Amino acid sequence: MTEAPFRFNFGAITPEHFLEAYWQTEPYLFRQALPGVEHLLTPEQLSELSCNDEVESRLISQADSGWQLKDGPIDHLDEYLSQPRQALLVQSVDLWHPGVSALKRQFSFLPSWRVDDVMVSYATQQGGVGPHFDFYDVFLIQGAGQRTWELGDLCDETASLVPGAPLKILSDFEAKTCYTLDAGDVLYLPPRIAHCGTAIDHAMTFSIGFRSPTLAELFDDLATELWSLPTSAHYRDPPLKCDADPLDIPESVIDDLQALLHSVVDDRSRLADWFARYMTTPRYPELDTLVPEHRVARYQGTSYVNGFREDEA
Repeated sequence: MTEAPFRFNFGAITPEHFLEAYWQTEPYLFRQALPGVEHLLTPEQLSELSCNDEVESRLISQADSGWQLKDGPIDHLDEYLSQPRQALLVQSVDLWHPGVSALKRQFSFLPSWRVDDVMVSYATQQGGVGPHFDFYDVFLIQGAGQRTWELGDLCDETASLVPGAPLKILSDFEAKTCYTLDAGDVLYLPPRIAHCGTAIDHAMTFSIGFRSPTLAELFDDLATELWSLPTSAHYRDPPLKCDADPLDIPESVIDDLQALLHSVVDDRSRLADWFARYMTTPRYPELDTLVPEHRVARYQGTSYVNGFREDEA
């Protein structure tokens, strides 16, 4: 296990205060929380990773004609990164770089099974991805260089976006707060806060995002779990009446249907077992033989690793 050569410095507040007052509620800037992080990864190492077919990466360019997006691997990447207003984004760098993986352990005051991955972005002068918002929590860790972060209002699915842009860029972003981050600074953003990061010169940022599945995603995966139920768990009619309108769906049908579904979600043991599997399933299961990912959780003494209960691994 590789240890990070730094420790998270909370400064004037405690982890307990942060969780009570800011987590999923308000942005918070930790000044010099991780000094030394700027030496963790070089732009050359990140560029080399982005040329790997197994690594998810994107190049975002801003020109007078609008925004452009290229998916990796990208030919002639050096040519792009020699120009201003370019941003290279590489997902799950923690899978490929032990030092970046160790960075996640600086956030042990939060559930480890909630951590998604560490995305690393490298931007040339004035580079960025435009104003946007996320539905998940994120810690923006400034590596080498400086980057300004403008923060706006809370957003939702109805927010206006730039038409025709290859990214979900807010069209009416209005900055309310602005921070300039130096190497080692960490900015926490709760879900749905509009934000826009711009590199002052060449700058690298480590983004630790947290899994925040939608209700639809949860139910979709839970539906797969239902395949393991006994075959006797079928829909059955309640008592029917001969004089009922054959087109009507009686309230008694909905009552029985609701009870059938409750029989699944009210089973806490089954629900907990499914949820632990779901939240520990690796982001890229197909890479597990190449780059083993260790996502671990524990529920009532039972450990789960990479989507499996310990007695199944």
